[in-house]
Amino acid sequence: QCSCVSLFQKMAPAAPPVAASTIIEKKPRGTTGQPIKFKTNVFPLAIQKKIPYYKHDIRIKVNLTVADGKEYTRELTNSSRFYDDDTRKCANVSVLHELLRNPQLRAKTLIYDRAAILFTLEEIIKKDEELSFTLPRSSLGSNKIFDSVKEVHVAIKKATDRYQITSDDYSSAAGADFVENGDKSIFELLNIATSQCVIDHKDECSADSKSRIYILNPKEYSLDEEKEIGDGQRLRTSIKKSVKTIENTLGKDGKVVNPIPALIMDVTRTAMHKEELMSIKMKYKLNKMALVGLKVKKTYGNEEIITVTGFTNEPVSAVTIDIEGKGKQTVPQFMKSRYNITLREANLSGVRDRKGNVFAPELLMIIPQMVTPTQNTTNTSRTVITANATAPDEKMKTIESLTEALHLDGAKAKHMGVVLQKDSHAIKVDGRMLPAKKLMYGKNATSMGFTRDFHPVFLAGTMGKWVFITLSGYGRNYDGLADALITKGKGLGMVIPPPTRTFSNLNQNELAPTLKMAAENGCTYALIVSDMDGDHETVKGAEREYGIMTQQVHGKNAEKAHGDTGANICLKMNVKNGGINHVVADEPLLLREDLLIMSLVFDHPSSISKKEMDDGVRPSCAAVVGISSNGAIVKDKAGKVLLESCQNFTEKFAYANPREWKKEGEPTFKDTVFDLIKGEVEAFKTSRGKPARQIIVYVSGVPEAERGYWSKEGKSLVTDVCHTFSQAYNPFTTIITMSMEGCERFVAEGKPANVRGPDPRIGLVVDSVVVNPKVNEWFLQSAKALKGTPRTIKYTLVAEPTNAASQRTMDELEKLTWALTHLHQYCCGTIGIPVPSRIAADASKRARDLFRHFQHTTRNRGPYNLEELNTKMGYKSVKASTVRSV
Repeated sequence: QCSCVSLFQKMAPAAPPVAASTIIEKKPRGTTGQPIKFKTNVFPLAIQKKIPYYKHDIRIKVNLTVADGKEYTRELTNSSRFYDDDTRKCANVSVLHELLRNPQLRAKTLIYDRAAILFTLEEIIKKDEELSFTLPRSSLGSNKIFDSVKEVHVAIKKATDRYQITSDDYSSAAGADFVENGDKSIFELLNIATSQCVIDHKDECSADSKSRIYILNPKEYSLDEEKEIGDGQRLRTSIKKSVKTIENTLGKDGKVVNPIPALIMDVTRTAMHKEELMSIKMKYKLNKMALVGLKVKKTYGNEEIITVTGFTNEPVSAVTIDIEGKGKQTVPQFMKSRYNITLREANLSGVRDRKGNVFAPELLMIIPQMVTPTQNTTNTSRTVITANATAPDEKMKTIESLTEALHLDGAKAKHMGVVLQKDSHAIKVDGRMLPAKKLMYGKNATSMGFTRDFHPVFLAGTMGKWVFITLSGYGRNYDGLADALITKGKGLGMVIPPPTRTFSNLNQNELAPTLKMAAENGCTYALIVSDMDGDHETVKGAEREYGIMTQQVHGKNAEKAHGDTGANICLKMNVKNGGINHVVADEPLLLREDLLIMSLVFDHPSSISKKEMDDGVRPSCAAVVGISSNGAIVKDKAGKVLLESCQNFTEKFAYANPREWKKEGEPTFKDTVFDLIKGEVEAFKTSRGKPARQIIVYVSGVPEAERGYWSKEGKSLVTDVCHTFSQAYNPFTTIITMSMEGCERFVAEGKPANVRGPDPRIGLVVDSVVVNPKVNEWFLQSAKALKGTPRTIKYTLVAEPTNAASQRTMDELEKLTWALTHLHQYCCGTIGIPVPSRIAADASKRARDLFRHFQHTTRNRGPYNLEELNTKMGYKSVKASTVRSV
């Protein structure tokens, strides 16, 4: 009998493997706070049941002959230096329309992302087949860039990942990020499909990508036309959207009963560069480094596209290049001999590309494109904010009216099986307004939430010898600021001594030597007032090199020092000298001496391909990891350790090799993160005399697709760090990721009753209906917008202790996150994200500034030396610092 059973077990078919999942079971929603009804910009999508979709790779190849007679084979599905993205995407759409005339694809439903992904509703390819087409030049449209093309070669084959998906997959895909080999192809399809109908209305809209659509005829939707905002930029109205699965409705037991796919749609104004010569932009801009990252096109030769990575220190007329067989020539000589071009503005600095080549700015044309954050001027930021500053209710009405621009209620949408009904309205959701936090200041002064009144600081820092420096390109006198701050400081309970030395109206070249001299004379702090651009990197480079704490104030703010601005400057001075301005008095988790709270922020450079690594190419730009924690202790004047030390967050950063860089014998990106976390855990133990029993980690800027990594690898990374101290050391670890990439907006329906203090527009939380049906998510609106409607941050609980007694409820996590937004210290108000995340982000930005300063001072644009970077510009001490430098 036993042998028969054994035989049966051997012959029985194996059970299908269960995919490993790291999803944390849905927790009961939070209940703390005043209930409030919200309007949203989330719209229910009607998806036809059980429709099969087939995913294909499509490749469109052409042979291009450039000006020098060379021929290149290029895939229009990939970016190239010979044409910009908009040009190739328009050509791809033109090719798609030509394909629809082919008998093999005629009457087929094609859903195309204008690049390399093509979905169909019909199975057009059998196993191991490939469809190939040869099309005429006319199929690319009329753009003259493709005039040398004779034929267009198109190949369509099955996608290398999942080939067939169905319209019902949206439910299972909701947790795909947390499931091994989880598949989210349905969301890829829905994002493409919700942009697809725009292609058929090219006179109305332009689809820049799967997620952003520009409105070409804003007046039809009662919107203003494009606005010129100066500096060669203009504003363009755009729709940003995404598709996800939401809870929709909950049963009586709080369980999800009817998840649905939904379209999240936002309307905004985007700053765009106008097409103009690079020389015009350079003459307008004082700080040329703000132009790094621009894409420009050569107006001569092969008219290739390059990316601006920097500028020469000397004018173009003085830059020499080696010409094979002719020796050295200046750039003007080379342009004259090679292209018969006479330069008229050779006095301007040369423009460098990624390869180190130098170009004359008057021969480069800026490609119209979206302004990146590094290219934002104060003027741009202010104008964009003002342009978007519509009243919340008006904003929601505009979003609802613009759903028509997607044309998702027509015949094509219905045929695709993805419909947004014409009479669909945005979902309304129940949220809550969290209670105001009790804040404590000096002399036991308290307030419920922030008020406009300034209170004495909780703990005054100790200011030693310091130096006051002013820089002015306009001859302005800021010498009275020091006395004004001394007076303001007295009112805040601070003792600010007169500056040891004052240096007035220096130029930028004198700044670094002055800071060096001040440090050598025993000064530990420098306050710098400047009304010029471009000196910030010099200041922070000198701070790191000479070990003197610096604080920079813009001239326009110095002129307002008699008001609240002066008090804010003093508050920042206090923190930079080891003080604490206020604490949260009623958040239990922020008064626990055994809780380590930290935040990680990552800044990744452009990726480097495996082929480039195999060819021996080394990256020229390092990644950056910023970290902030409450590992230090703070003592009062009597030397007693303050319980509120756990609310004092300081920062570190480290340079790292890019994620994809894995060379034997060199530290990986993960190694650097490991070392930073270990340093904070060790600093906590050293300063408090005992290790942390609980660790809460906020990870900022994590794309949704990477949340699963942090739910598994992130927790094991912290565990591995702790085991370096002892295998028995297993603190309870909670990891929360933050996403700022979403489009969700929430507007209170009607005016909420002002029941809890100064500002009822903040502390608004949503954790049901419009959140993921399988994942513990919540939205928190913790800072009011300067104007208009604020963007809301999404938080996801991705890892928690296995011990149920040490797990946190949604209420606890939401209240902790809300409390952490109160501790920025530099101003009287909450900020949009938890303070350790803000400090870590500032540290990361500081590292990037220092990297540029290092490149500028060493004139080294080549591959970096990681050890040298961290030695020269990283943090010198592993001990817990009590002072914030950012």
